[in-house]
Amino acid sequence: MKLSVNVDEALAGDVDLEAVLKTVPKDTTLKGMFLSRYVNAIGEDWEDMAEDLVAPPRHGRYTAFEDYPLTDYLRLLDRAARNRFPRASTREAYRLLGRGDVEVFADSTLGKVTFSLLRDPGAALERYCEMIGVLTRGTLSGEAKKGTNEVTLTFGRYVGALEATIGCLEALVQTFDGKPTIDVTHEPPQAVFVVKWSLEK
Repeated sequence: MKLSVNVDEALAGDVDLEAVLKTVPKDTTLKGMFLSRYVNAIGEDWEDMAEDLVAPPRHGRYTAFEDYPLTDYLRLLDRAARNRFPRASTREAYRLLGRGDVEVFADSTLGKVTFSLLRDPGAALERYCEMIGVLTRGTLSGEAKKGTNEVTLTFGRYVGALEATIGCLEALVQTFDGKPTIDVTHEPPQAVFVVKWSLEK
């Protein structure tokens, strides 16, 4: 699958959550900081939702640096996206919610230290694969190659929701006043994201 994404154009179509979940190895985890915000977005549906999770937290409270199953993150992402952006396509809702992950990370102690060292979109994107390695466990790994106003991120075995990753990468660029476009090539298990940007004046 090949996809070109303009930050100003909404994504169309639905996400097959069960198909995405089938690609995720059981040992793949993500830090709790990215799951906490979804509990509020899910609201009254939380108690019913918790029954479908592998490792639901007590009282719906996730611990920021504990590891939780990536499958749980994806289930929460799906429900929260549908709740928060009911008028958008599911793919666009995932993307919009994914943009918020950058703010969540930036508010953490690790995020504050990381962002204090970054000055432009290229530097931030170059660190993306490294940060994914810190924040996840399992088979997620990738490499970044920097060009002029362009960074190519290559994941040998990509798991997760492409649309949420697109949103996160867009937010990284926008944090440094850039306007992103992203070309995605997804040939499972590999995924390549070519992120380009122009600086807004």
